Amino acid sequence: MAIKFARLLNRVLYGGLLCTFVVASFWGISLVTQDNSILFSPTTPCKCDHQLNQLINIAGHEGNKKPNHSMCILVPYRDRFEELLEFAPHINTFLMKQNIAHKIVVINQLDKFRFNRASLINVGFLESRHDCDYIAMHDVDLLPVNEDLRYDFPKAGPHHLAAPHLHPLYHYETFVGGILLLQSVHFEKLNGLSNKYWGWGREDDEFFVRMKKAGLKLSRPGNLSSGYRTFKHIHDRKKRRRDHDKFFDQGEKTRRLDKQTGISNVRYTVASKQHLTVDGAPLTIINTYLECNVDFTPWCLQTEDHEWYRARVKEKSKKQQAVKLPNKHL
Repeated sequence: MAIKFARLLNRVLYGGLLCTFVVASFWGISLVTQDNSILFSPTTPCKCDHQLNQLINIAGHEGNKKPNHSMCILVPYRDRFEELLEFAPHINTFLMKQNIAHKIVVINQLDKFRFNRASLINVGFLESRHDCDYIAMHDVDLLPVNEDLRYDFPKAGPHHLAAPHLHPLYHYETFVGGILLLQSVHFEKLNGLSNKYWGWGREDDEFFVRMKKAGLKLSRPGNLSSGYRTFKHIHDRKKRRRDHDKFFDQGEKTRRLDKQTGISNVRYTVASKQHLTVDGAPLTIINTYLECNVDFTPWCLQTEDHEWYRARVKEKSKKQQAVKLPNKHL
């Protein structure tokens, strides 16, 4: 009898606990529903989107939106190691702050000919054309320091960042050197730059004429109060003298628009490609041997090779004269 009573008591206790749990559950759900109806009532403004945007800003995710365009920074290069070490991390940080998708391409001239900035840019374009839809023709010794200077896609046409009113050295109106942004399709339309310019300078002046003849409208930055302090120029003139020399008939034959040469016929060999990181900045180095037709542009030769070239010209002249002389046995 006692055992039956104990079993009955246990059933009553378990039943009571179950009923208490069910009632408490329904009561809790009603409270949550009531609280939610207050939180998300149509008459109460929701601040959730604003709070989410604040979290995104704090986390820095806004700067990680995928850019619509990608830029290849083409850097013609020879024997500027110290400048490259400063340039690469500086420009990489500068462009990351602007959320500019970019690739730094350094075209390193290995041959013994005089420096050819234009041909190296042509090589860089051909070797990286599938990676980017616009380019920056960029000197390694020119660092932007004004953060208002934008490297955005130049949708309206060529955009000259190192404008005459901003560049620390060159101030003439037709100057387009230093840093020039250009759509890849426009660079192809112009056939790139002339390959005739061995030594330093004037290839950008010829390119200005190419753009003008093609009807491309050139733009430049405005509303910058930094003036000539917009850039930091890190070239040491005493350590590395510019090769401004003009040899043979170079001055005369590079004075006019070049309709013969460009990316369509630049002659070169890529010795190797190296992928490096300098202080967190990734870059690709294209080690390049340029070729030169000395009969077409003899001024590609260094001064010590001029004697060889003159002897070659004299020998060719003798052979031509011999062909013109009448054969005495006829």
